[in-house]
Amino acid sequence: MDRAIRPRRGAGRPSRRGPRGARPGGQGRALGRGQAPGSGLTTAGAHPRRVAIVVHASVPADPRIRRQADALLAAGYEVDLFALRDRGQAAEELADGLRIVRLPVRRRFGSFVGHLAEYLAFTGAATLRLTREHRRRRYAVVQVASLPDFLAFAASALKLAGVPLILDLHEDMPAFFEDRFHSPALRPLRPLIGGLTRASAAMADAILTVHGPLRELSLARGVSPDKVTVVMNSADDRLFDPARHARRPFMEDGELRLMHHSSLQRIYGLPVAIEAVAQLRDELESRLDVYGDGPYRPEIEEEIERLGVGERVALHGRAPLEELPGLLAGADLAIVPSLPEPYMQYSLSTKLLEAVAMGVPVIASDLATFRAHFSDAAIRYVPGGDPRALGVAIRESAADPSGTARQAAEARRQAEPYAWSIQAGRYLEVVDRLADRPRR
Repeated sequence: MDRAIRPRRGAGRPSRRGPRGARPGGQGRALGRGQAPGSGLTTAGAHPRRVAIVVHASVPADPRIRRQADALLAAGYEVDLFALRDRGQAAEELADGLRIVRLPVRRRFGSFVGHLAEYLAFTGAATLRLTREHRRRRYAVVQVASLPDFLAFAASALKLAGVPLILDLHEDMPAFFEDRFHSPALRPLRPLIGGLTRASAAMADAILTVHGPLRELSLARGVSPDKVTVVMNSADDRLFDPARHARRPFMEDGELRLMHHSSLQRIYGLPVAIEAVAQLRDELESRLDVYGDGPYRPEIEEEIERLGVGERVALHGRAPLEELPGLLAGADLAIVPSLPEPYMQYSLSTKLLEAVAMGVPVIASDLATFRAHFSDAAIRYVPGGDPRALGVAIRESAADPSGTARQAAEARRQAEPYAWSIQAGRYLEVVDRLADRPRR
C-alpha cells in the first residue's frame, strides 16, 4: 500500500527560505574539500543510511530531484547529490541538510556530437567521484537519473560492492535522440542507443518512471514488472497550493491572460500558441505570458516579430520554481501546445500538472499521455500543431467562464492521486526496500 510522506516541519507555511527551506537563490553553505554533513551517526554507534543521487542537470533547478532529496531527508536519510556545475556555483555546498557535489562539467551541448561528448564527460567525472566518495561515505543506495540512461554505468563500482542501483527514467532515451537529431548519417547509431537503454535497465535493481506509458515501454523491452514503479513527476503540493495564493478573478479587467511555462524547445509548440493569439487579436483582448528559456528562443522571437504580436506576447525568461505558483494564480488559462510527435507520447508535461494543481484551466494538445491522466471533462483538448483549433478553444473558454471553472475543478479532482505527497511515499517504499536489503 502506498504511503504518503508527512511534510517536514513548516513545509505547509510560507517561508522566506522557500518550500524546502533552501536559502534564497537555492544557495547553501559552501563546504570545504572533503567536508561531510551531519554527525555521521543516527543513533549511538549506528551509521546513517546514505543515498547518492547522480543527475545530469543543474541543482537546484531540477524540481524532481529537489523533491526526491527532500523526501529522503525528511525520512532520515543523508543525501549526497552529484550534478553539473554552472558558472559561479560552489563545487560543494550544504543546503538545508542536502550535500551537493558539483562536477566540473557545464551544460553546453547543441549537436549530436556535443550531446554525446557532454554526456560521456559527465559520466566519467561521476564515475570517479562517486567511487571515491563511496569509500568513505558507504552509500546504502545509489540513484541515477536519466537522461542519459547509460549514466547508470557511473555506479558500476558501487554495484560490484553490492550497493543497489535505482534508475530514474525521466524520459525515453531512444525517443529523445530520435526527436532531436534527424540526420540520416545518425541512423546507424539507433541500435547502439537502444542497446545502451536495455543494458542500463538490466543493470538497475529498480526502475522508476514518471508515468504509466513509460513504464509500459520498459515492460515491452523485457523489464520485469516487479522492477518498475511509477513515481510521477507531479507538482509539489506543499508549494503549488491554491490556498496560499489568491486567484485572479477570470478576466476581471476584460483581458484574457494566457500563460505558458516550459523550456523553449521546438517540441513544446510555443509558435502554435503565438499564432493563435495573433489570429484572435481583432476579436479578443488577450495577452500571452511566457516563462522559460532555451535554445529555441531566437526562433520564437522571430515568430513574434513576424506576426506583429510583440505587445501581446511577453517572453519573461526563466522564473524560479518558488515564483511559479503566484504567476499561475494570476493567469486565466494555461496553454500546453506540445507538438504531436512520437517523442511526446512518452512525455507528461509537469507544467500541465502544476497549472492543474493551482486551479488554472488548461488547454492542451490532444496527446495520448495527457489523456491517460485527464479526461475531456478536465482538460480542453485540441489537435496538436493546429493554431486555428487552439484559437477556437481559447475563444470558447473566454466566452464560458463558468464552464471553464468547472473544467479546472474537475482537473484538480482527477489529479488528487498524482499529488507529490502520495508519489513521495511510493518513492520511499522503493528506497527503503533496497536500503534494507542484505548486502552480498
